[in-house]
Amino acid sequence: MKLIFGIFFMLLHFQFFAQVVNIENKRIYDDTSGWSGTVDASFSAQRTRDLLFSLNFRTLAQYKTRKHFFLLINDFGYSKGDVVYANRGMSHFRYAYRIKNGPWKWESYLQIQYNQLLLQRNRSLAGTGLRWKIYDSKEIRFFTGSSFFFEYEEIQPYTEFNHDVRWSNYLSWFINKPTYAFTAVTYYQANIQNFKDYRISGQYTFLFKLKKNIDLKSEFSNNFDSKPPQTVRKWIFSSTFGIVLKLG
Repeated sequence: MKLIFGIFFMLLHFQFFAQVVNIENKRIYDDTSGWSGTVDASFSAQRTRDLLFSLNFRTLAQYKTRKHFFLLINDFGYSKGDVVYANRGMSHFRYAYRIKNGPWKWESYLQIQYNQLLLQRNRSLAGTGLRWKIYDSKEIRFFTGSSFFFEYEEIQPYTEFNHDVRWSNYLSWFINKPTYAFTAVTYYQANIQNFKDYRISGQYTFLFKLKKNIDLKSEFSNNFDSKPPQTVRKWIFSSTFGIVLKLG
């Protein structure tokens, strides 16, 4: 196991808490069957005029065989100074079944989340659909998926309640070359009763391998919601740039 310390020098950073959660980049892509997972927890505190502290906690548990795939993700974050700046949480469970040992999988998922910055008191959804492995080699992988999900959403403080069925589609790809790596995923989710109500999001990561244990990393995330809650921007994004040191 390699212990990886990410030392990020932020050239540009806008905090991004997307309503469309990127599950693709959280899968553990390897050929090993059985259990795998990660735990990531951090706490920071800083005092200038006021005391500012932040807490982040993420867990991922994955179990896979040739036929079955189980994934459970929890992601929570909280930041507070003289006021609460961010308060978010998400739990996601997914099950996939490989159809006749081919490139197709049938997936079903459940998710619940809240996000203060998006005025989201509760967003719960349940969905199911197909996933297709378009191309899979040692260096390049392409996947696409399409599903329908029912969504229940409570928006505060306007006592707004949404009950929608959405059509979700995504395309993801993973390129791992000797000198660089590039991963990307793009989602499109439309309300099937009103296609003018849609969301587009994506996450794109480029890793340039300088030396054996030193990489340059750049990441861009964006989310566009054609009909966001009041006072929330239609388009929000984040961009980061940094250095990754690998020890061990």
